Amino acid sequence: MMIGARSRSTDGLPVARAVMEMETGDPRRRATRQVSPFCCRARVALLTRPRAPPRRMRAAALAHALNRPLLSSSLASAALRRPHGRVARRAPRIFARSVPLSVADMAVETPPPRAIPGLSSARGLLFDMDGTMCDTDPIHMEVFSELLLAHGKCGGVRIDDAFFREKIAGRTNEDIFGDLFPELTVPERETLWEKKEEDFRALARSKLERLPGLTELLDAATAARVPFVAVTNAPRPNAELMLDALGLAEAFAGRLVIGVECERAKPNPDPYLKGLDVLGVPRADAAMCVAFEDSPTGCRAAVAAGVPTVGLLTAQPREALEKEGASLCVENFADAELAKRLIDA
Repeated sequence: MMIGARSRSTDGLPVARAVMEMETGDPRRRATRQVSPFCCRARVALLTRPRAPPRRMRAAALAHALNRPLLSSSLASAALRRPHGRVARRAPRIFARSVPLSVADMAVETPPPRAIPGLSSARGLLFDMDGTMCDTDPIHMEVFSELLLAHGKCGGVRIDDAFFREKIAGRTNEDIFGDLFPELTVPERETLWEKKEEDFRALARSKLERLPGLTELLDAATAARVPFVAVTNAPRPNAELMLDALGLAEAFAGRLVIGVECERAKPNPDPYLKGLDVLGVPRADAAMCVAFEDSPTGCRAAVAAGVPTVGLLTAQPREALEKEGASLCVENFADAELAKRLIDA
């Protein structure tokens, strides 16, 4: 490979150019590396002709220097018009990015936490169910362990908390069973998760209890005339059983949103947006409501809907919920900090 360097001034715009002659099947094919003083990143263009027309070279250099794709607007197209009205052939496309993404480039910025309104000004409360209104994770974990052992998964070892948090908590059955049983057809997976949910309901009916402080919070909301709704990714039979087992079926009558019945389930915001509609709260006033969640998936959904979110530390570490934008993390609804922020505000 022969490497040479030269510089060119195009319409008063200095452009440094390093030319690399590459050995390819076509002797006319050249690789040109262009570096502009106005652009912080290198671009690589493959030129398939020995010499580009002057107009095309100027347009390519200008687009590159401005860090914009060639012919991205009508102005760029007009710049290539010939005097007699015909449009010149498109210049070789410059790659948008030749430098690999760094870890910093790919990092997702943590959304800033939103202020939590007090009950005196709040428009509504939105509650997740599993792991939030009641601690169902131990029951789900027990049922999943038996299921996976029976099918020879996980090396014949019972799943642990880390596996449950990563693979199961907060996700829909479609996603969970798609990952755990990729060898099965969709109908086979549906049969499997329906059996799993039957086993869950059989155990949950006699084991579920309200999370500490939930009763007092619901009483305070009722006294302040703040409506509330349940928003969950759980199947409807599970959600209705949980409300019945907790003695809350009447309190949440007509106010239950099932994620898989929306166009998109959590972690998308659709279930929480639907929850706002059920409460009669305009979506523009989402910041005047409060959501309660225990999973990163749920926090992401609530925050994306614009609702300030309280994270319940029943299964996930504080860092996992704060990373998704939780404004406050508490052990349960009896937490003194929650009372200070919400009830006493």
